[in-house]
Amino acid sequence: MEEKEQLKYLYRLYLTNLCTEEELKKFFSLLNEQKYDKEMMALLSHTWDNLEVRPEGNLSPESLLKENTDPKIITLKPERKRGFTIWKIAAAILLVVGAGYLYRTEVLNMVSPVHERQLLSAAGERRQLLLPDGTRVWLGPGSRLDYPNRFNGEKRMVKLEGEAFFDVVHDSNQPFIIQTDEVSTTVLGTSFNVRAYKGKENVEVTLVTGKVAVALKNKGKTLQNTIENNQQIIVNKADFSLVKRNYPNASSYLNKRIGVFDYNGESLEFVVNDLKAQYGVEINIEPALLTRSFYGELKMTDSLEHTLNKLSTVMETKWSKSEGKYVIKE
Repeated sequence: MEEKEQLKYLYRLYLTNLCTEEELKKFFSLLNEQKYDKEMMALLSHTWDNLEVRPEGNLSPESLLKENTDPKIITLKPERKRGFTIWKIAAAILLVVGAGYLYRTEVLNMVSPVHERQLLSAAGERRQLLLPDGTRVWLGPGSRLDYPNRFNGEKRMVKLEGEAFFDVVHDSNQPFIIQTDEVSTTVLGTSFNVRAYKGKENVEVTLVTGKVAVALKNKGKTLQNTIENNQQIIVNKADFSLVKRNYPNASSYLNKRIGVFDYNGESLEFVVNDLKAQYGVEINIEPALLTRSFYGELKMTDSLEHTLNKLSTVMETKWSKSEGKYVIKE
């Protein structure tokens, strides 16, 4: 008998609990060789798809009511049956899965499919999320995060559009990957910020603790670089480049993730760009004010009007609004 046919024959015996000790050894020996992976997955899939779901005896509500007068005490009487129930066959399948890591992800997806979920934040809104692996995410305004209800396989993959701060749980066997169009950021366990708004040429990855690898892929070409504590990578998708630089103030993102922005002499133009991203509005500045320095703290969780009032007080400027657009002037 050919090995493929022998595998199918032994599999049927195994499911019906009719294997001899010798046959059982041979069956798991064939599994461990992993020569017939496709055939084995086809057998597992076919078995699962053809299971007939029937309720166990004495488990229906009617039978419970008939046999028990005291609602606080429920007695279940076992009933002998011929053949295998869905639970016995499912257990047998999982034992096969246990024979080798190869089948675990495929069978789990077959029995309990992974579902994609999405978290959205509106302009001026911040949201927090605890992922299935314990990783914490602070989602910035006007952003979207796509993630699964559980992480299967060799990677923990999420997709980001916008800005988010991640505090990733360490797992050396299952890297955490954030995908933003052509840019991917791979980590094992660390805390960092990713800024990748739609329509912007640049993607910024700023590392607070740990180590991450950032890759840019386009038209079959790949650029990759690694950063460590207090470093930043700026990815320019338009000219296909990665720029790595030291960023001593990386810990400021611990406050930024909750909407608190500290400025230490940044230009007004720089500050206003932050306001645009955080509040999702258009703000113009008179040319003479662009390079003026700002020192202070702004809470982006406050209303835009409150933030502009504070900024204008410190900078000794004025602001106005016309047709939905804001202008800062002297």
